[in-house]
Amino acid sequence: MRKSLYTENIERRDKVQIFADIIRVSDRPTKITRILRFANVQYNTFLEYVDRLCSIGFLERVSLDKSGVSGKRGPSYMYKSTKTGEEWCDQLDEIYEELEIYELEPNSDKSASSD
Repeated sequence: MRKSLYTENIERRDKVQIFADIIRVSDRPTKITRILRFANVQYNTFLEYVDRLCSIGFLERVSLDKSGVSGKRGPSYMYKSTKTGEEWCDQLDEIYEELEIYELEPNSDKSASSD
């Protein structure tokens, strides 16, 4: 089960979940402000994580041509998730789904494993 970007209940996320949210929002060339808004990430956190995501090949910086830039303010590039990043998110979803199923099984409590 995919963790929703637009969840109503706000829980504290770990680094892996933030990575996944940034990748999912960037499924097409995406401006930093859109990533910040929809991945619910602070700018400083984004700066810390974006270089890591790019270096491991999950995200790529996409340059804009001069006609794509409106005005002189802001960067002349966007970010886009790579196929590798999207596959990683899919694998992560499968792991979360398995963990959720495991938590729902009646025999999954700790007392059963202490026999």
